[in-house]
Amino acid sequence: MRRLGLALAVTMVVAADLLPVALILKQAFTPEAESFAWPPSWLPRTPTLENARALGDVVELVRGFGLSAVVAAATVASAILIALPAAWAAARERRVDRPLDVALVLARLFPTIALAIPLATLFIGLGLYNSPTGAGLWLAHTLLALPVAFLVLRSGFRAVPVDVEEAALLDGASRPAAFWRVSVPLARPALGAAAVLVFLLSWDEFGFALLLQVTNRPLPPLVYYLAAFGHPGLASAVAAVMLVPALAVVVVLEPALRAGLLAGSGR
Repeated sequence: MRRLGLALAVTMVVAADLLPVALILKQAFTPEAESFAWPPSWLPRTPTLENARALGDVVELVRGFGLSAVVAAATVASAILIALPAAWAAARERRVDRPLDVALVLARLFPTIALAIPLATLFIGLGLYNSPTGAGLWLAHTLLALPVAFLVLRSGFRAVPVDVEEAALLDGASRPAAFWRVSVPLARPALGAAAVLVFLLSWDEFGFALLLQVTNRPLPPLVYYLAAFGHPGLASAVAAVMLVPALAVVVVLEPALRAGLLAGSGR
């Protein structure tokens, strides 16, 4: 009975995760005229590639894809570089840990819209609003991703024995050298996990992307605009394109993601 209950629970979780993906793929290959048919069907009655063919004529897909990829990659680099020393200090010093923990968690409590409006005003003055390179969006995503990177990396550094760092110091290494040459390599699973989570956060983020990139749009706002203007097939086709890099990143770094999330969370 216990195994049956476990199997049922796993099946329900997998179904809940895969059902939205199946619906997106179904809609991406469904003709527009059939999208509004009633009753709806689980499979397209007449599968078509017209949505994929029409994307290039309707939206700037390549430009949006490139912008999303550049912003996500830059966000991963900046968030991890900033969070790395902070997470190590928090893992080693209790007096540093508590204030950083509270500050970063509180920062994530603010709704996106509450942050996007003052950020838009600031970015207009700095020339970063609606930037073709997504510079303003990158900064906003870095702020959004810092708590995630910090929490994962702190768990990773807590799993690194302090004795290893102290042994490096006794061998003549400076504290920065012990950090970069000993602690960081041992925390690589957490680094991989943080990179995956930050990439997905930036890749899928909608609020800042919509409000800070009005015409130079990454992919998430394109999905919104196509759906809002009554093109569910085209919107699903863009969403299907977004699935590919996200799944690739998760598959490639899945071992690091699992190991990083399972790293010790206490001292």
